Amino acid sequence: MLQPQLRWHHGVVRRGLFYFLVGLLGAVAAVLALQLDAETTGEVGPGRVAVRARFGEPRTELRLPPLGQVSASTHWSPITLEAAVDEVDVDRLQRLLAGDDPGDRLRDEVSADLEPLLRAFAVRALLAAAIAGALAGALVPRRRWTHAVAGMVGGTVAVAILLGGAWRGYDADAFGEARFEGPLERAPALFATVRRHVDGYDDVRRRVEVLGDQVAELYAVASTAGPSPDSGEVSALADVGDEVRLLHVSDIHSNPLGLEVTRQLAERFAVDAVLDTGDLTSFGFPIEGRLGELIEKIPVPYLFVPGNHDSPGNRKALDAVKNVELVDDRVIDINGVRILGIADPTFTAANQIDTAEARAVKREAAPAVTAAVAIHDPDVLAVHDPLMGQGAWGRVPLIVAGHTHQRASARHGGTLVLTVGSTGSTGLGSLLVDTKKSYEAEVLRFVDGDLVSIDRVELRGVDGGFRVERQLIQPQSRPLVAGRIEDQPDK
Repeated sequence: MLQPQLRWHHGVVRRGLFYFLVGLLGAVAAVLALQLDAETTGEVGPGRVAVRARFGEPRTELRLPPLGQVSASTHWSPITLEAAVDEVDVDRLQRLLAGDDPGDRLRDEVSADLEPLLRAFAVRALLAAAIAGALAGALVPRRRWTHAVAGMVGGTVAVAILLGGAWRGYDADAFGEARFEGPLERAPALFATVRRHVDGYDDVRRRVEVLGDQVAELYAVASTAGPSPDSGEVSALADVGDEVRLLHVSDIHSNPLGLEVTRQLAERFAVDAVLDTGDLTSFGFPIEGRLGELIEKIPVPYLFVPGNHDSPGNRKALDAVKNVELVDDRVIDINGVRILGIADPTFTAANQIDTAEARAVKREAAPAVTAAVAIHDPDVLAVHDPLMGQGAWGRVPLIVAGHTHQRASARHGGTLVLTVGSTGSTGLGSLLVDTKKSYEAEVLRFVDGDLVSIDRVELRGVDGGFRVERQLIQPQSRPLVAGRIEDQPDK
């Protein structure tokens, strides 16, 4: 009598174990599917944010090209939550920042958009888990519809446990000890910015608002901060003698990250002044004049030689900033180094004149530049377009320029002509994608008014690459022969 009952119990246990294994197979398939296809994208504030999750370290990662990412160990569940800003609507972001209380408005908008995005992500993740688990169960030998159900249940439960564990155990305060990767690992200022908006958030039920603040803050950092080269190599290079150091930047094109790069380099290299050879702004919009609020944070004089993208209105607005010296047909003396700046005579951003007309205007203005050099006898001639300085070849030791967005160094008639690449990584467009363009600048070192070395600095996007190259300058007698004027490509 007991033998059939034992056989029945044995059959039940075997079937139960089999269904458990099918459910486990479904769970594995669901976790794999979570990593492959559980991304949900939506509008969050003035940009598009992609949210996804994957099996891995228990942390949250926030990404914003070209800043890199900030991450923190926020929960115990073995799942990595990712929120990546895919693109930013620059016009909308500018409108938000131009209004009253821009920080509060930005965070409110981000928080309102983020909660439904997270709900949609959870639904999508559970649906993908159910489908993946069902498919895995349906593929086991001796196929039955109950196998698909077991796989679906296993997959759904596994992903629900992972997401639920992350949600219920979420610790917003973990961002106070965040980890920075890419260029962010060299940005203590950004660390403080992120940390400031999680202090005081003890209630785990406000985790959505905290995450919303983080995304909003990354948007805000895109308008006020950026990568910072904090390395031993820079510090060592900065600790040299009593020479005069000028930080040469150009073509920031309204990219606030370029100004943050400028500020950090000015501090790290302990320069005496920043020399900006133009195109600090880009479109001629009045709001671009507010870049002066960022320039005020630079702790040394900011010598601004306007370029062809700097409108008359923005030139005037920037000239009113306390540490900005608008240098146009005048000489500025920086601890014995005499710099003559000549502003670009054109404004091309409004398309009122074409490239050919702009070049013609510059060629007509070039003799006046040469005459100014003869009158003032400067150590440095600073222009935006190298074309403007070609008539002064052989009449001044050093000409610095930008405009071409390409680094170059050449001697003409005894004059060293330097052009620097874009310090703004070609402008605001670099905020929209993981750009491969570099942020470039150079530190010019003078002794007794003579250039003795150039430190060329390059920061390469989200990869976090940072490089300094030094070029020593051989002593030269002051040039005496005149040069010629050639066309240069317009930017």
